Amino acid sequence: MKYFILSAFLLLSLNAFCQSGLNGKVSNESMEPLPGVTIYLEELQVGTTTDFEGFYNLKDIPEGTWTVTVRMLGYQTTKEKVAFTTNSIETYNTLLKEDYGSLDEVVISASRNPEYLSEIPASVSVVNSEKLTEFTKLSSNINEILAFAVPGLAVGTGTFSNWGQTLRGRSLLVMVDGIPQSTPLRNGLLGIRSINPNDISRVEVIKGATSIFGNGGNGGFINYITKNPTSTEKISGTTNIWGTSQLSNTEDALGYGIYQSITGKKDKFNYYISGSIEHTGNKYDAEGVPLLPTYGLDNTNIYSTYGKLEYLLSENQKITLNGNFYKSLQDSPFIPVFANVQVLNEKGDYSLEPGYGIKGSIPEEQPTGSQLINGRLKYNLNAIFSGTTDFETDIYYSKAKSIFFYSDKFENGGQSVINSEKYGVRPNFSTRINTYRNIDLSFIYGLDLLMDKTNQGLLDGRLWVPNIELMGVAPYLQTTLKLDKKWAFKVGLRYDDLKMNIADYNTLPYSPKGDGNFNPSIAVQGGKLAFDNLAFNMGVRYIEHQEFIPYISYSQGFSIADLGSILRSAIAENIDNILLEPAVTNNYEFGFISKFKNLRLEAVGYYSTSNLGTGVVFSDELNSFVPSELPQKIFGGEFVIDYAFSNNKLLLGASYSYVEGLKNPKGDENNLSYVGGDVISAPKLTAYATWSPTEKISTTLNVINLSDRKRFDPFQDAKGNYAFRHTEFPVNGYTLVNLSATYKIKSNIDVSLGINNLLNEYYLPARSQWAAPLRSFTVVGEGANARLSLAYNF
Repeated sequence: MKYFILSAFLLLSLNAFCQSGLNGKVSNESMEPLPGVTIYLEELQVGTTTDFEGFYNLKDIPEGTWTVTVRMLGYQTTKEKVAFTTNSIETYNTLLKEDYGSLDEVVISASRNPEYLSEIPASVSVVNSEKLTEFTKLSSNINEILAFAVPGLAVGTGTFSNWGQTLRGRSLLVMVDGIPQSTPLRNGLLGIRSINPNDISRVEVIKGATSIFGNGGNGGFINYITKNPTSTEKISGTTNIWGTSQLSNTEDALGYGIYQSITGKKDKFNYYISGSIEHTGNKYDAEGVPLLPTYGLDNTNIYSTYGKLEYLLSENQKITLNGNFYKSLQDSPFIPVFANVQVLNEKGDYSLEPGYGIKGSIPEEQPTGSQLINGRLKYNLNAIFSGTTDFETDIYYSKAKSIFFYSDKFENGGQSVINSEKYGVRPNFSTRINTYRNIDLSFIYGLDLLMDKTNQGLLDGRLWVPNIELMGVAPYLQTTLKLDKKWAFKVGLRYDDLKMNIADYNTLPYSPKGDGNFNPSIAVQGGKLAFDNLAFNMGVRYIEHQEFIPYISYSQGFSIADLGSILRSAIAENIDNILLEPAVTNNYEFGFISKFKNLRLEAVGYYSTSNLGTGVVFSDELNSFVPSELPQKIFGGEFVIDYAFSNNKLLLGASYSYVEGLKNPKGDENNLSYVGGDVISAPKLTAYATWSPTEKISTTLNVINLSDRKRFDPFQDAKGNYAFRHTEFPVNGYTLVNLSATYKIKSNIDVSLGINNLLNEYYLPARSQWAAPLRSFTVVGEGANARLSLAYNF
């Protein structure tokens, strides 16, 4: 018996000794290494992943011929039979081709981990680098770019403010690489313009309430994914130079800009750095009248820098340091002449004279605009716990300062400024379990820690919104189950525990109507506030056939309604007597994607409810703007179509977005009325045509059409005059046409010309109309203007 056991032991030892191995490197078609690629032996059900330099090593492979499968999100999967002999080490290097023909753009923001777009049971818009490059030939204003490119996002305002640029009728959260840019504690609504579009690799827009990133995203969020250092050379880069001009009036309307980026690789270091300077000329409408300078972009200096440094600590560890600085300051030579609106009768007929600018200056007024600083240190550790789990954590810092225009609504006048400073730590795990061949189970789990300090005061030192310190702790879990390569199920939850410390303060005398009727100053005793919320989401998508990939989902969102607006309008003498309630949104939606040979269709319908409203309303009793306390029901739909002719010389596409909102008093759900224009956008139609007759010439025509939205009736004020309420003013539609053309001088040099408002349309942006009762926001849209640029890649 002992000889039998000894013989068996020797045979097992010999078999183990004779086992072989597999190693190699995986790159893309540009010979750049691909980290995180899965190498899998199907018959043996064993595998590994490539390290940050694209190398892999798989040991203990028995003798035989096995199928080596190489796969990665966004690339075509490859399979090849490899024979292993006794005690051999085989080398298998391969190049992966990008999967242009599939629906599967890779999306990170939806769950903090790379996923195929077609497997996410939610509505996601991706504006990739190619689209961004095309739009920047027209403008560097990311607000306007996204209005064209993202269905469901309201049209731009024609200014640097995104007040009213909601997402599906709800507030949105703006992030750069996941770092919050919005200031939800006192929402200045300037967050969309927070980075140079030339530094963005792609924009991911997750639409509908979502809990994955927490406070502030009841309508979804915009995440700017910055560029990575991908060059294999020691140094390469891009130079972009441009000039701009009004075509309706060229007097002092010339602008210019220059952008420079440098990227490269040296040993274990990869780097990407960039910088830009831009100066805009004065802005005029289609009739040559200076635009209202309030929130304007005329005579504005814009500075930006961006950098990212990667260092490979080992084959499965990487550390990344990145940050950006963005500063936009307007020093207009004009002073505002505010709009004049008069409602003529009970039918709602009205006359509206838009605001405009005249030469002049306001004593001691400082330039208006915003300044943002972001920094992040990120650590990645891949293939831990027997290769099933990837871990990443980051520490980030963000500081924002936004200076607003001079206002006589303050006693003795003044300019307000919002200051916000954030710190955060975010450990995140991603675990994938292959339980059976037809079941793929993955978990994403982690913790968000956030410290946010915000206040709003005047530049002369007076405090309007007191110092607010928020500490947030939020654990989360997202689970995805893929079944038989036909179904993708997703379930997740997030628990937010928010604690705030509010300092003692005095409210400022303020006249919201600008009629000299100032609210009295009240001394308010500060204190501590606490909120907590458990948000849940679930969805399923059928993924077997690309001709029809439907999904249905339910998700919740959570945000603290603009706390600063509540505090600065307080009439109570103690913070404990101020009624504060978080806004919770429930979102239901159904949609599908269909992809045929040259045709792509996408459609979605949604319905959402909330216990509180989005936006502010004017209270005659308090003589102040306060957050809406009325529950809201918002519903709508989006449709997108893209078609490419077989020779790819002509691309056509269009999108249509419709949203409507109703509100009702609490406890009276049948007493419905329409929600104002600051929340609900009029229907939006966009269309484009890209024609490339030769390899050197490409032209694109973009059209955006806004329909009418006339839902409101006037009322009689205390003096018997007819008037429309705040934000409840009719909107007349308009159509804008933009044209861009590019000529490739050499393979690495091209020149382009972009013309905005090609037909020199005289129009009022939507916000200029629904905000008309305020008089200070009614700016005319910019007339025809051109941008001539030269790009050089080396």
